[in-house]
Formats: sequence, structure tokens, C-alpha cells
Amino acid sequence: MARDLHLNGSVIRYDADVLDPMEPGLFDESWLRSAGVWRGDTKGRSSAHFFHFAGRDMVLRHFHRGGLVGRVNRDLFLRVRAGDSRPMREFDLLSEMHAEGLPVPLPVAAQFVPSGLFYRADIITQRIPHASPLQDVLSEGPVSAELWGVIGSAIRKLHDHGVFHSDMNCRNILLDTRSRVWFIDFDKCEKRQPGPWQQATLERLLRSLRKTAKGAGTMHWREEEWAGLLAGYGGNTSPSG
Repeated sequence: MARDLHLNGSVIRYDADVLDPMEPGLFDESWLRSAGVWRGDTKGRSSAHFFHFAGRDMVLRHFHRGGLVGRVNRDLFLRVRAGDSRPMREFDLLSEMHAEGLPVPLPVAAQFVPSGLFYRADIITQRIPHASPLQDVLSEGPVSAELWGVIGSAIRKLHDHGVFHSDMNCRNILLDTRSRVWFIDFDKCEKRQPGPWQQATLERLLRSLRKTAKGAGTMHWREEEWAGLLAGYGGNTSPSG
């Protein structure tokens, strides 16, 4: 059950079935460390923090600006109504998808922090156990044709539910140790009617694989393996070169 907590101008939306009461310190890396629940982080511009709380492994992600804007404005977004902000939209979309049985993480909490004409944002999700990004899996070894088909089928399942993923790349697709496929990072994503965006999503993933393979000599991916993914998706589309 989703509830909103209003705290000193900030708004926190959280799953009361997971967190009751809500602990605002979960959005603070320093608090996580001092409480002894912090378990590590990822590196890079959009780093994530892993922690264990309320009997669950969770992931904290701070929203950052990308592109050229991100060089001068790291994490401020033009202020909108809290319910229309990026973390709340992602929380609500994940909640809906999770209820539909789609392979996405359970949203735990989202935070909207106003700052004058702007706001900052964070989201906490449950961590997918024993899962790694597709890019990391491919750096260790090739993926079978069968598993490429499973990936394609999972993408088709998202599309059949009208889910548009704005950044479908080989780091936002996870594979767990049971060869199950998961999708993460649904910032700026939404439900849509069927349309050209479905083909564009596949094109984006293909570009991501090509770019990563070109830049990483140890990535075990060959162009012809794309046909396996398309077969799993349905075989009715063929992204161009």
C-alpha cells in the first residue's frame, strides 16, 4: 500500500507493506553507513547504493542530470507538483508493472525534495537477487541462443503491456543466476498505445550492444546473435543496420 509522508516540505511516497514506519534516513548515504546497513555502491555518474533494511536488500538511486546539462547542473530539476515529479512517476509505474507480474523491481520509496524553483529526487527499489547487467554477463562469456530468445520474449512482454522504456540498453537489462530476465531504471518511462516506439526500443538496444562491443574487447557478442533476440520477441520486426 502506497502512502505519502510530508516532511519539512519534502514528500516521500513509500510502500507501507515494506516500510512501516518510513525511515527518511534511508535516502542518506551517511545515515546508511552509520546505521550499519550500507552494503556497497556502483561507480560512475549515476551511482547506486546497496543496503539491507527491514529484512530486504534494497537499492538507493539519486536522480542525476545527463548530457551537456549534467556538466553544469548535476541534480536539479525544474520544480513541478510532487505527484508529477520523476521519482513519483517511476514509483507509480513500477508499482503498476509489479502488480501485473512484469519482471521489474518492487518500488520501496521515492523522495521529492524542493529547492526554490527546482527539486532533487531519489528512489529506493528492492534489489534483484543474484542478478547482473547484461553487459557484465557478456564480458564474462557468450549468452546462449536460447537465452537471447528469453530476453526478446521479456521485451515483448513489456511491450504487450504498453510499457515504453526510454533507455533500453545492455546495462538496464539484468540476468539472474536462474537465467531470468529483469528490467531496471524506469525514469522517464510510461505506458503507451502500440506504435513506432516499440521498434525504436529494439533499435536502441541494438545500438547499445554494438557500441559496447566496439568499446570493450572482452564483450562476447556477435551481430548474428541479434536474430535470436528477434525470434524471442516475435520475429515480426527487423532493426536495420
